[in-house]
Amino acid sequence: MFGWKPGIGDPTVYGWLTVAAYALGALLCWRASQRAPRRERRFWLVLTAVLAFLCINKQLDLQTLFTDIARVEAKLHGWYDRRHDYQQGFVAGLAVAFAITILILSLRSRRDRPAVRGAVVGIALILLFVLVRASSIDRIDWLLARHLGGVKINHALELGSIAIVAACAWLASRPTGHRR
Repeated sequence: MFGWKPGIGDPTVYGWLTVAAYALGALLCWRASQRAPRRERRFWLVLTAVLAFLCINKQLDLQTLFTDIARVEAKLHGWYDRRHDYQQGFVAGLAVAFAITILILSLRSRRDRPAVRGAVVGIALILLFVLVRASSIDRIDWLLARHLGGVKINHALELGSIAIVAACAWLASRPTGHRR
């Protein structure tokens, strides 16, 4: 389908570790949605869905399917030669959408427990990571490929961001003694 084939996109140890981290994060967010005060439940359910999608995407490589579809459409409609302009517009639109999302989450979570505010930071970092990967700027790609104490910066950023969300979800699912 458009050059994309369903299969395992990242069969490395890191790839599977990241899939497991996203799955665990999604499970912990779902658990938090079941145990959190009423006003926080939708937040945790949305994070469950986001992490579950990213878990599936990690191995199915759906962004490649999206890119292949866009390439076919660009050639079909005659704007392939200007694809870089459209790519920049797409990344800029994504950046604006992510910034608005994080701003809204930050404002809405002001009165929530620290675990929710921490998860907002974690999801902001995940979205930033997604944006950086989508932009594919050579200097940033070069930086992400560097190693920090034997671990690629790319891996540390993604796994660290997931860990923040997962830890906050775990904290949010613990009994607090009272419900709001």
